[in-house]
Amino acid sequence: MASPDGSRHAGRPRDPAIDQAILEATLNVLHEHGYAGFSLEAVATRAGTTKPTIARRWRRRQELIIAALATVLVRPPVPDTGCTRCDLIDGIELLADAVLRRMPPAVLAPLIADCAPDRELHQYLTDALVLPTREALALTVKRAIDRGHLRSDTNPELVVDLFASMVFQGGLFADSRFDAQRVVEAVDLVLRGIAVSFTTLIELSEINQGEQHRHPE
Repeated sequence: MASPDGSRHAGRPRDPAIDQAILEATLNVLHEHGYAGFSLEAVATRAGTTKPTIARRWRRRQELIIAALATVLVRPPVPDTGCTRCDLIDGIELLADAVLRRMPPAVLAPLIADCAPDRELHQYLTDALVLPTREALALTVKRAIDRGHLRSDTNPELVVDLFASMVFQGGLFADSRFDAQRVVEAVDLVLRGIAVSFTTLIELSEINQGEQHRHPE
């Protein structure tokens, strides 16, 4: 089994340029032909390589697709501005941008279904595409608890479940709307239930936004 970055067991030296070309070609083929129309032949042709070269790196096509999708989810660290509402909105918007806009459409659902019967593939998919984003959002929630913005009995994993399920639902069902306004509404809905003082978080958010306007990057 390949790791999330596409590496396999130790062997002869790998050419990173070929790896990158294959991953980029995989994303392009998925964008153009979808999951049902995906083929290793098309990837090999676009990447300027061969099917055996791809097979030496990724044993199964699902592994290759997962590795390619994982490159879309690579993001900077979750913001830590001290503004809980701002950090949650930014973190979820980053996830939504990757899942709903940068990831090829109508690929996630059939890929999950394809991997479900195979425990190894399912775990690989989870480790590569789900856990990194969950851990990032959970860290934001834990920071908010530590600074006293959220109730001490808040379960970070449950909060992440609520937010991540909204985003991934949009990835599974193409007609689901989850734009920037919906992100704000979702964050505020949850914060009303878990914030020590929701009013204080709104005020802090407004101050943070004002400072950004006064000091544009």
